[in-house]
Amino acid sequence: MKGKRPLPIFAMILILFGVATIILGVDEYEKYPIKFYSLEKGFKVAKKEDKPVLVYIHSDTCYVCRAFLEDLSKYEDLQKTFEKFVVVKIDFLTERALAMKFGATGTPEFHIFYPNGTPMKMNGVRAVYIGYAGSPDDERVRKSLIAFLEGALRQYKSNR
Repeated sequence: MKGKRPLPIFAMILILFGVATIILGVDEYEKYPIKFYSLEKGFKVAKKEDKPVLVYIHSDTCYVCRAFLEDLSKYEDLQKTFEKFVVVKIDFLTERALAMKFGATGTPEFHIFYPNGTPMKMNGVRAVYIGYAGSPDDERVRKSLIAFLEGALRQYKSNR
C-alpha cells in the first residue's frame, strides 16, 4: 500500500450520492418553476392543453445551460413565457441520436413545434433559438429569448 492514498471520504460520498440519484431516479429538474416533460409525454400534454411544444436541448455539463436554468429560477418574465409552452427536455449527451433528429448542433437550443409534431416555421425558417448567455443575469439575452418565444406564440395562435 506504500505510495497509494485511500480515496477521500468526501469523494466516496459524492460517488454514492450520484449512484443513489441514478438508481432512485431523482430528477434535479423538478426544482425549477416549470415542468419538463419527456418527448412522448410532452407532445401528448401539448395536444390535450392546446399549447406549442418547446424542445429544450441541453447538457448537464454545459455552463451556458446552467446560466439559463439559473435565470429561469430567478426571473418571472422568463417563467411566465415558458409556462405558455409544454417544455420537453432532451439531454444532448445521453440522448444524442434524438437531439440530432432535431438538427441540434450544441447546447442550449430551443426548438418550437406544433402539438402534432410539425416543426414551427417563422418567416419560412424553422423556429429555433440557439444559445444563451455565458453567465446568468444577462438581461439582453433573456429578453431576446423571450421575444423569440413570444413571436412563436403569435405564430402558433395565427395558425390554429
